[in-house]
Amino acid sequence: MPNTEPDITRAHCNACGQETKHLVIARREESDSEPADPSDPHGFHEISSRTTYSMLECCGCENICFQKVFEFSEWPEPTIDYYPPITSRPLPKAWLSHLPDEMGDLLLEVYIALSSDCRRLALMGARTLVDLYMTEKLGDIGGFAQKLGQLEAQGFVSKVNREYLEAALEIGHAAAHRGHEPKAAEVEHVMDIVENLLQNYVLEHSAATLRATTPSRRKSS
Repeated sequence: MPNTEPDITRAHCNACGQETKHLVIARREESDSEPADPSDPHGFHEISSRTTYSMLECCGCENICFQKVFEFSEWPEPTIDYYPPITSRPLPKAWLSHLPDEMGDLLLEVYIALSSDCRRLALMGARTLVDLYMTEKLGDIGGFAQKLGQLEAQGFVSKVNREYLEAALEIGHAAAHRGHEPKAAEVEHVMDIVENLLQNYVLEHSAATLRATTPSRRKSS
């Protein structure tokens, strides 16, 4: 009797944000080997490699991914790659669609850079997102410093939040113009600051909708 049990393996799921059980939809293998020492007539030792390609479906959320596992006899551990790449930060789906198209599209591009570990590109995109927000609120009134000052003066951000934005913009400048290679933790801090700004943009419109649809208080007689 053929084995009818499903082929299950554990793999990372971007949608679930963790390692989960996956159903192996399809799998292909390639292998190769050669003598470690071509001059050895007995060929007692071989160097071998194997590459396994798998199409996987998460058993929880049914998200589909492609996994490549490369094993080499001279390495202690295999290398594992995924497509789409593993993301360390979940996309803010709850409010992303409420951003203006230009901001939303750019934020998606920033996440593509993050998933590919292109940290400098992600920081440059984050800096541009802040600039788009400031131009949306203030118009094209000058450089970053002038816009930040007006954001605080007009009450769009507090003094503390302005300082946060200055820190995020400065590391973006360093990545774009001074060849700075940011650490993963630095990129995470920048994304926290920038996404807080963008989410507040969405909340402004949500609050305006609530004010418009909430019945006013009745005047006491």
